[in-house]
Amino acid sequence: MFVVVVLIVTWCAVMFVWSWVRPRSPSPPTYPGSLPLIGNVHQMIGDAVHWLTFEKKLFHFCLKNGGIVKLLFGPHQAFVMTEPDECLTIANTCMDKPYFYSFAKDCYGRGLVTANESTWKPHRKLLNPAFNLQVLNTFIAEFNVQAKDLVSLLEPKVGKEPFDVQPYLVNMSLKTVCRTSLGFREKDQRMIDTDYAHATEALFLVFGERIPKLWLHLPQLYNLSSLKKKEDNFGDVFFQVIKNRRSELKLKNNNEKSIDTKSDKFKPLLDQMLELAENQDAFSDEEIREHLDTIVAAAYDTTATSVTYTLVLIGSDAQLQERIWKELKSVLGDEDRDVTKNDLPKLVYLEAVLKESLRLYPPVPFVARDVTSDIQIRNYKIPAGSSCFLALYGINRHPMWGADAEEFRPERWLDPDSLPINPNAFASFSIGKRVCLGRSYGMMAMKTTLAHILRRYRVFGDINKVVSRSDILMKPVTGQHIKLELRTRV
Repeated sequence: MFVVVVLIVTWCAVMFVWSWVRPRSPSPPTYPGSLPLIGNVHQMIGDAVHWLTFEKKLFHFCLKNGGIVKLLFGPHQAFVMTEPDECLTIANTCMDKPYFYSFAKDCYGRGLVTANESTWKPHRKLLNPAFNLQVLNTFIAEFNVQAKDLVSLLEPKVGKEPFDVQPYLVNMSLKTVCRTSLGFREKDQRMIDTDYAHATEALFLVFGERIPKLWLHLPQLYNLSSLKKKEDNFGDVFFQVIKNRRSELKLKNNNEKSIDTKSDKFKPLLDQMLELAENQDAFSDEEIREHLDTIVAAAYDTTATSVTYTLVLIGSDAQLQERIWKELKSVLGDEDRDVTKNDLPKLVYLEAVLKESLRLYPPVPFVARDVTSDIQIRNYKIPAGSSCFLALYGINRHPMWGADAEEFRPERWLDPDSLPINPNAFASFSIGKRVCLGRSYGMMAMKTTLAHILRRYRVFGDINKVVSRSDILMKPVTGQHIKLELRTRV
């Protein structure tokens, strides 16, 4: 027995010494402030304004320290990355997302944002045609309708004190997305106008608050929390819409041939998904509901937030605003007409302003991936079981944008030589194969909305007063107020 004990003690001693002297793979620098047992978690606890402040410090530290930094969630390792090509490698190699994305699955299920690779891949392939340019062009009329309604709603604010434009943009964006995704008529829209936007906003806050609180990652504790009660208030508002629309389409198809998917006639996403379900057995009602919930929630809020930032930026620079107005006048003329599919590509400077706004204020500051097998990045080994945070906010401010990477300078988009050679340096719509499906939809909708507002009103704002927060999305919380003056038509 004594011999056995000696052997065990000797083996333990050898293993202990070996653990210290064995060759180790180089490790990226750890973000300063890590504590034993809890890592960096204590630095993340706070409200949504604090959370964004922490993210910005983290991303800038990463940019200044080689583009990869280790972050510790207790014993769990995460790697924050800002090098575009390395982020692309991780994004395309690690297609599944970390477990905390599952926090949203109770509400959004297996939508494109939260789905694992095995679900995402076939569903993304099926949904891609619904967002091609030919289909998107059929939505432009609706973009114009909602933008003109918004312009009318803003008229009472002309000449008054500065006001928060974001609620107006949220309401308009929600109507636009519901119309193009669900085919909502006015009576349908009332079903979600009062509740849906508030519920979605509350959910984003719940998810954002839960992530840094490691104890709430345990379902047993989370189910007892006040956050869980808030989540439970989010109802399935789309099941009845799907049921009603399927009945309408069946009745219609009994009397006429099914509409060709390549038709130039307006056809909302729901109709296309129901046809796929009918003809290819592609989606169940539950899957349709999950995709619609995800697309609507993601699209309207990001669009409204991006237009808000853009209007404040434009309102902060009178010279820039006049250049936009001259371009609008040149392309659209003096007639109060709709923006057409032929007009949109001609609004070159407006697009440059919008892209520069998106570069500095990406709606989603980061995306994350679950590392399922060891990956070599430079001389670092990213171990299986860890997570990678791809800092879109940091990528967009990478030194390859130049010495003025932190500055708002739309003119950089007009000169290809002043843009980074690497196309992955612009990551506002994410990066890699899981890039945002609705990026072209969003650009077309936002350009149309801005065109109508800026040809009608002169905007005043101050971007230096804006304070932002981050739950899942980055958005302004104070300082986003603008003032309007009516433009005199010449």
